[in-house]
Amino acid sequence: MKLLILVLIIAAVFFGGITICIVQTARAWANDGLALPANVQVVDGANPGEVTISWDAAAGAAFYRIGWVNMDDYRAVRAEEGRQWLDVFSFRDVVNRGQTNQTLSDLEPGVQYAFIMASVGQRFGNAAGAWSEWTYLTTAAATSCPTNTGAEPGAPGGATPTPTPTPTPRPAPTGTGDYDADKDGLIEVSNLAQLAAIRTDLDGDGESSVPAAYAIAFPNAMPRMGCPNAGCTGYELVADLDFDTDGNGVADAGDAYWNNGAGWIPIGDDDHRFTADFDGNNHTIANLYINRRSSASPDYVGLFGYVSSSSIKRVGLVSATVSGSFHVGGLIGKISDSAISDSYATGTVSGYWAVGGLVGDSSDSAISASYAAGAVSANIYGGGLVGRSYSSAISASYATGAVSANTRVGGLVGDSSDSAISASYATGAVSGDDGVGGLVGWDSGTTINASYAVGRVSISGDTDTSNIGGLVGSGGRGFIIASYWDTESTGQAGSHGGVGKTTAELQSPVGYTGIYAGWNLDLDGDGNSDDPWHFGNSRQYPVLKYRGMDVGAQRR
Repeated sequence: MKLLILVLIIAAVFFGGITICIVQTARAWANDGLALPANVQVVDGANPGEVTISWDAAAGAAFYRIGWVNMDDYRAVRAEEGRQWLDVFSFRDVVNRGQTNQTLSDLEPGVQYAFIMASVGQRFGNAAGAWSEWTYLTTAAATSCPTNTGAEPGAPGGATPTPTPTPTPRPAPTGTGDYDADKDGLIEVSNLAQLAAIRTDLDGDGESSVPAAYAIAFPNAMPRMGCPNAGCTGYELVADLDFDTDGNGVADAGDAYWNNGAGWIPIGDDDHRFTADFDGNNHTIANLYINRRSSASPDYVGLFGYVSSSSIKRVGLVSATVSGSFHVGGLIGKISDSAISDSYATGTVSGYWAVGGLVGDSSDSAISASYAAGAVSANIYGGGLVGRSYSSAISASYATGAVSANTRVGGLVGDSSDSAISASYATGAVSGDDGVGGLVGWDSGTTINASYAVGRVSISGDTDTSNIGGLVGSGGRGFIIASYWDTESTGQAGSHGGVGKTTAELQSPVGYTGIYAGWNLDLDGDGNSDDPWHFGNSRQYPVLKYRGMDVGAQRR
């Protein structure tokens, strides 16, 4: 790969106004003669905490790579056993479409930063190992920079910074950073940097495992983040968020969380689970992009990777693109002993094992008043809403996307064991080789009540046609009550449970009567029927109205 180390830029950022100090090195190292961009400059951005880097175009450069590290964070992470300094290193790739400037946001006043920049001759490939040694600059909190620091990098080596310059004092909080203004015990999240900072505070109490990095996202925080005396227990959205940070309509290197093509790093994993509460307050998170199928961490993939003993509610993902291997979902990769409510995900989700439009793998958890819309593809356990459900409950929920997998694939749930499904439905086409069902692919000990499926169900290859069904594909050892499939739209005359009905039979009742006489269920357990269904007219299937679900959107 052709790679040229352009210049080293050292920035000192001071509280009360940003001062940028630039050190251009006396050397640059290039492979195969890639041209050196000239006139590299760093200036204050339009807003506090922003830095704009500009340069002249470099002939032959496919993209430019900008990297930076907060030196307080670097020192903190180096002191933690088992942590890598790259955990707090950030970089951004800028595709060379004639662009010669880039703005970096969310830098913290009063902290020293080290910047490095490279010009790269191939669009794809690993530039690691070609970076020059780091150069440092430490200044006093002044409004001007030294004219000559004498800094000059050594020969190109590893990217690990080894000097430990004198730390720049961190400014004291101003006392205005109340991040729980409504005193509900949930820390308020208004931007992507704050969402990312949740990874360092998985129990939601505002005490971060990387305090310096956390402080960048939540600057000038009051003591205890402004939480009530009992403390905080999680986070809440107070604004819509969008991962398409460059606004060009596609996920690419111009986006802040592109991460060299891997995209967003999920919140929580098998070793460090998210155990706090999260309330989306009916806000949306748009254009989530994750591509971890071939990465070093392909498991537990979603906006949240692994959630345990939590409540996730009122959050919507719009136009997500999520890919991984095991436990892959649009919203959550794996969930246990938790609850999801009033949430949804739209977009595409793909993976190998336990893959779902909303949740990849649900264990001992409950999902209610939620839905997924978008294509799902898997090898084993693929579901429109949930890939695999074990000892879990799904109520008043639905899925509309097409689902494909080799084994155990369902319009709502791919594999369901010792679980419960009530007042739910699936409309997406379902295809696979074994255990293919309109609602559930494979069932073992699941109770299905007042639910239905209408999407086309088909198998591919030379397979056993006994493992396909309009409602349930195979297994059928559960207890099925007043649940149906459309024999015409699914293309299936049989099922491992449930009752087949024609389209007219499913659409003609317009209330809790006939085949729907037992559908007025008590879903919240208060002893009263919840009237969850809207039946429309005699040419429409029932849809859900439970807890304000959008009837019109379901009928479009």
